[in-house]
Amino acid sequence: MRVPVILSLVFLLLVTACSGDAGDDDADVDVEPTPTAEPTPTPDPTPTPEPTATPEPTPTATPEPTATPEPTPTPEPERSTLTGEPVEEPPQRPVAVRIDNSPQARPHSGIADADLVYEAPTEAGVTRFLALYQTRSPEAVGPTRSARLMDLDVVPLHDAMLAYSGASIGVQDRLWQRGFPLLQLEGNAGAASWRESSRAAPHNLYTSIPALRDVAEQNGWNREAENRPFSFGELPENGAAGSGVFVPYASGRVEFRYNDDSDSYDRYVDGIEAVDRETGDTVSPRNVIVIWANFFPGDVAPNTRGEVSNDVDLYGSGSAWILRNGQRFEVEWRRDEQAEPFRFYRVDTGDEIPLAEGRSWITLVPRGMDVQPVD
Repeated sequence: MRVPVILSLVFLLLVTACSGDAGDDDADVDVEPTPTAEPTPTPDPTPTPEPTATPEPTPTATPEPTATPEPTPTPEPERSTLTGEPVEEPPQRPVAVRIDNSPQARPHSGIADADLVYEAPTEAGVTRFLALYQTRSPEAVGPTRSARLMDLDVVPLHDAMLAYSGASIGVQDRLWQRGFPLLQLEGNAGAASWRESSRAAPHNLYTSIPALRDVAEQNGWNREAENRPFSFGELPENGAAGSGVFVPYASGRVEFRYNDDSDSYDRYVDGIEAVDRETGDTVSPRNVIVIWANFFPGDVAPNTRGEVSNDVDLYGSGSAWILRNGQRFEVEWRRDEQAEPFRFYRVDTGDEIPLAEGRSWITLVPRGMDVQPVD
């Protein structure tokens, strides 16, 4: 048990001796001090770059919606002031011609081409026509006769020029006073008239619409028409069956019969179909208007036979029939001033009744005349 202790002491002594020898060697050697390393400078921190601002997106302008262009409206066609039908040129001022209707004057020339005809009894009971031309220009019209007092009212209503053979002194004075264009066929419009040898006077004086317009042009009277005397439109509902009308004129019993093929009314006088002498065409207007009015002797000097020209009152209101498209409408006609057109209003509803586009025939009858419908 003593041996390990002794060995530990011997080991301790040896270690101590070795440590003393080492210390002496170190005393003789100059030992360079180990240089202290310069501290490496800590680099300044690299500044963190500011983040690049994300640019605001450039707003894209929302395009304004392109406006759809309005379609160019199709211009309304020019229309005849007498028929309401489209015409290629602005409608000319009408020419109104006074036409004979005695039996010796039939058949008439150019009557089937008239855009509008007024028929009215004279003081002798025979009817006469006032035929107005605008859309057609027949080369022969007649036979022509004298002007009547009703022309003073009707011709200006249509802004027309009046062609006539002559007039009584009283009527002629009134015509001059009124001042509208006068084409006297044996006076200032003599170049536009002639007498037919095939007929006896006074039923043989004729005229021409183109020739009358030449005379009117020389006098500065030709121009665009300025008055529209009627309303035109679609067929109203609920008219009565109206296949015709019978008018008991003293100079010839007149009948208009509806022609379904032409949608117009064929004219008959004493049972004989009325045809145009020049063309053979049937006289067949699209509208027939019967107007009851007050007839009375005019306040003018009598003619050479002692007769006073008949006059008619076309102002105010009164009863009328309109026949169109195979139907008949009972209406009230109204007109208050010379420049105002005729207007027609249904008796049952008060609605205005327009005319059909096309030619018209106005039959003026005395109040109380028994005109009969033909159904």
